[in-house]
Amino acid sequence: MQIAIALVQLDIALGDPDANLARMEQFIRKAAKKGAQLVVFPEDAVSGPLGGQLAALPRASEFLAFFQRLAVEHQVDLVPGSWAVSDGSYAYNTAFYINKDGSVAGSYRKINLWETERATITPGHSVSVFPTAYGMVGLIICWDLAFPLLFVEMARQGAELIIAPTYWSFTKPSDEVEDVIDDEILLIDSLCTTRAFESNVMIAYCNAAGELNTEGYDAVLSGRSQVTHPHDKVLVKAEGNEETMLFVTASLERAVPLAV
Repeated sequence: MQIAIALVQLDIALGDPDANLARMEQFIRKAAKKGAQLVVFPEDAVSGPLGGQLAALPRASEFLAFFQRLAVEHQVDLVPGSWAVSDGSYAYNTAFYINKDGSVAGSYRKINLWETERATITPGHSVSVFPTAYGMVGLIICWDLAFPLLFVEMARQGAELIIAPTYWSFTKPSDEVEDVIDDEILLIDSLCTTRAFESNVMIAYCNAAGELNTEGYDAVLSGRSQVTHPHDKVLVKAEGNEETMLFVTASLERAVPLAV
């Protein structure tokens, strides 16, 4: 089945959910007018990473309701990145797939936490694959991309499209910056292409844009948002880390039968 996907490589305002929500709404409106059926945002798109995750915890249900309303208003499916959601005394980095009727098709708690998350965020423990109007969809978040066994299990459960909201960055050393950039580009591009090929699914990888300068953390977002396909390889890609919206129409049908 064909699906028109918009990936929004967003420059996220750290710790300012209201500003991010307003700009995300603008992008959703723009994507819908272009004919998008699914709009995807980066990890931590609402609050930013680090301290922004926990500071926004009390508003988690408000964020979900906000995007459910926008999905209905603009008649698009949404994966509005991720934000921290509490369950008892634990906080999970959580992504949602919202149908255009406002219902939640599925959600996912990030399993493979990055080192800056481990002190405050609890890892999830199971993959997430669920039916949508366009086929079977799986969700991962950022660093999960580096773990092939997650993809094996999602493929076994019938995933045709795997969506990866991401906040992938690298610190800025005083020298060798260009070498670091080249290494990051090689890693991201290789992982996206390899995961699509080996799992025989389409991958929608949506990273953030710009830089992160806070709490003694000086980093550059890697960008490189892209959609990769097991047969057609790279369908669309952001060549840098500037804020942009990518648009592609592609088929979720498997290229060849999958045996796992």
